[in-house]
Amino acid sequence: MLAGKPLAEFAPRDAGGTVKPLVTIVTDNGGPFRSFRIEAFIATRPELRHVRTRVRTPGQNGSRERGFGSLKYEKLFLEEIPDALDLVRHAEDYRRDYNTVRPHEALAWNRPHDVHTGAADPLVPNFPEPENLPTA
Repeated sequence: MLAGKPLAEFAPRDAGGTVKPLVTIVTDNGGPFRSFRIEAFIATRPELRHVRTRVRTPGQNGSRERGFGSLKYEKLFLEEIPDALDLVRHAEDYRRDYNTVRPHEALAWNRPHDVHTGAADPLVPNFPEPENLPTA
């Protein structure tokens, strides 16, 4: 769903009207992502493309792994989480803060939301350069 509508409504179509992939889902090669269930799920949704990273290439999935590590160590391991619904709430709160409140060093200390909406340049820091005073 995107803006309350099925994702397929936004997907491009070829000359024959066939839906072409709009979103690429990148996963590692863990058991859940090699299962028949995920394969069947993707097969019924032509707007999705599933790409698995190459075996033994952690760099291909490093940013995602880093994101999950941040989620666990900065939020989930610090909280008492009694059930799955509470886990979802905690993870969503963290995701929102991570993207809209927390500055990221890799984005010149800008926030991901600001960069993705064009409000900030990922190469230009969001704080002024320090003034260098004369030494003489």
